[in-house]
Amino acid sequence: MYIAKLIDNKSERLLGKVEKPFFVPIQLIELKLNVDNFDSALNLARKRLRPIINNPANMKIEQPTNDTMLLSFRNSQDGLKVTYQLEEYKS
Repeated sequence: MYIAKLIDNKSERLLGKVEKPFFVPIQLIELKLNVDNFDSALNLARKRLRPIINNPANMKIEQPTNDTMLLSFRNSQDGLKVTYQLEEYKS
C-alpha cells in the first residue's frame, strides 16, 4: 500500500494575499492507495487528484529518493502550486 499526502499548498501559505485562496478538499489531504508498486500508486494518485489539477500535462514528478516521489502541479482555482509526497505506507 502507498500513501500520497499533501505537503505544500502555496495558496494557503499566501492566505490574505490571494483574493480567493484554494483549499485542498479534506478527502484529498491524504490518499491511501491500495496498490503494490510505485507506478500503480502514481497512476491512481493522478486519477484521484485530477479534479484539482489545472493542467495534468504540466504535472512535475521528481524522485528525490528511491522510496519517495514528489508530485507538483498548479491547482484548478488560482493556479498556484500544490505538492504531494508519494511513498510506501508503513503502519
